[in-house]
Amino acid sequence: MFAGLGTAAALLAAALAIPALTSSHGTPDNGGDGRAPGAKSAASATGSARITVHNVERDCQHRRTENCALGLARDPYRLYRRSNVVGHVWHGEMLRAVCRIANGITVTDEAGGHSSMWFRVGHDREQVWVPAIRIRPEQVENTALPGCPG
Repeated sequence: MFAGLGTAAALLAAALAIPALTSSHGTPDNGGDGRAPGAKSAASATGSARITVHNVERDCQHRRTENCALGLARDPYRLYRRSNVVGHVWHGEMLRAVCRIANGITVTDEAGGHSSMWFRVGHDREQVWVPAIRIRPEQVENTALPGCPG
């Protein structure tokens, strides 16, 4: 008897909680576009933040050579390789990010860190992408930017 009453109470609680957790469209009401938890939708306000390029290779933190260049990608959903790289940046450069995504291709740095978060930035009058693993770690964690439009 008590087991049946407990089950009924749990079902009632779930029935009341589901509408509170979803928007009128039946999607989670996290303010996001369904791609990045906590990100704002494409219709929300735009933002921008200054971010600093970070190269984990200590030898490259003071060199501006081709071997130390970090790539900017055309598409964060395509493999991060030469055919997708449209520009380069070096350790310490400042970029202006306008939005971010959390589900791009995963990029692994030389120290073994990895991330699937990407920032859209302006570079040479183009909108390109930089993987979060190439940004100073404290800026990735503390930068509040809207989610990029899908």
